Amino acid sequence: MSPVSHRFTQRLTAPLLTVLVATSLTVAPAFVGAADAGAPAVSAASVAGPATVARSGDGGRGKGRTASASRAPELTRGVKSTGGATATARNRARPYNPQPGVMFNDPYGGDEARYRIFRHIVASIDGVPRGEKIRIAAWNLRSKKIAAALVSAHRRGVSVRVIMDSLNATAGNPNSDADYVQRALREGNKKRTPEMRSWLRKCQGSCRFPLGIAHTKFYAFSKVGRKSKDVVIYGSNNATVLAATIQWNDVYTVKGWANFYDDWIGVFNQMARDEWVRPPLRQYSYGPKFSMTYYPYAGPQAEKQGDPTLRILNKIRCQGATDGTGTNGRTKIRIGQTGMFGDRGKLIARRLITMRKRGCDIKFVYAMFGGDVVKMMRNAGIGMTHLAYDANDDGVYDRYIHMKAMAISGVYGRDTSAEIVWNGSANWTQTALESDEEVGEIRRPAVARAYLRWIDRLYVSRPASWTTDTQGTAERRGVALTPAQVDARTLAIARARGVDPYAMIKAEG
Repeated sequence: MSPVSHRFTQRLTAPLLTVLVATSLTVAPAFVGAADAGAPAVSAASVAGPATVARSGDGGRGKGRTASASRAPELTRGVKSTGGATATARNRARPYNPQPGVMFNDPYGGDEARYRIFRHIVASIDGVPRGEKIRIAAWNLRSKKIAAALVSAHRRGVSVRVIMDSLNATAGNPNSDADYVQRALREGNKKRTPEMRSWLRKCQGSCRFPLGIAHTKFYAFSKVGRKSKDVVIYGSNNATVLAATIQWNDVYTVKGWANFYDDWIGVFNQMARDEWVRPPLRQYSYGPKFSMTYYPYAGPQAEKQGDPTLRILNKIRCQGATDGTGTNGRTKIRIGQTGMFGDRGKLIARRLITMRKRGCDIKFVYAMFGGDVVKMMRNAGIGMTHLAYDANDDGVYDRYIHMKAMAISGVYGRDTSAEIVWNGSANWTQTALESDEEVGEIRRPAVARAYLRWIDRLYVSRPASWTTDTQGTAERRGVALTPAQVDARTLAIARARGVDPYAMIKAEG
């Protein structure tokens, strides 16, 4: 079997879940209701760049920063052609000053909370002036507004390049937004210098490895507005409207860090070639408070280090937290994670169970975990909230947490008052290790505390509408259900209809 065929087969193989049923790519309906509208927003935590950076990798700087080698409703605006590369008065960059720090969205909040990240990304695209560059790598591009913003940027003279996974734009899975962007970005390229040409490319699985998927979620801008240079937004948020309307996501924004921007451009340029890079693992440090790892997690260094999540967990000690960190001297661990299953999921679960027995205060918010993983951790007393819901009673979860983050407060290595967060695009699965992913490590108390508070809020705040049977018969409406009963009903419907309850979670990456 060829590497491409193997990747395709691997990506369509369902994980070991509570219910094993046939796959269905049912599309989510328009957003329904907002039971918890008005929930408190989480403000961005300011981040200052380090004075010195320890780093390695490719991606040089220069004047042009040349480097080697069924939809939810959304507002759209028309984009009139300006001849490929000529900015007109109607198509100038819009003023925007992206703020650094962490940002979360809430699909059950009000309009601002729901579209907070989405609008941040669109405003950043709209703010890039003529002659600058946009570089985006995301699992999927499926939004008319993001598509329009990218095409508008190209037509005002911005170099726009986008990488996505080929599975999200095929004859069997059509994607009019990606197709539109791909066609429009070809306009006027013959009149541009090579480094300023625009395109959209689709990787056949992982861009830099024979297995896995192209799963990063990175948005890089050489300049936004008048003053913001080297802007990078990364996290769990895809370039889709569903990221706002049905998912809980997080992103972290960095600006003014030339080295960070250049390192990402180096990885992006490797991805653009869609070839096996040996070794694919890239790890960069930007002073003591921030580092970035780019998967695929393979090669000699990866083999030497071992599983990246277990490597982190093995450094955590459960007792002895000082200086107000942790919970009564115990290390606090909060995890918001979409996927954890299979042999790797069970290995991680066993380590967490050991840590729970040693006194760690652990709470999970999750969407798609293996049934054996869930049973193991619940039996061990680990707090778990299943933040996934079938809003239209078709047997497919269509509201769910999409984060891939872990925050700790307590003992990490020799630091007894550590406050650290690991965020990005990587699920805790074997496929993630074989895929294009990004994982950031942020050692900033304000950022770690923001993640701890947010996950704690999600842990206790399943939308009230989820436990009221508003989908059943007239006789049953208004009957309060437990979360377990809600899940049991969804799984029963999935069995009866012969669909995979996790089909949408898999499809939306």
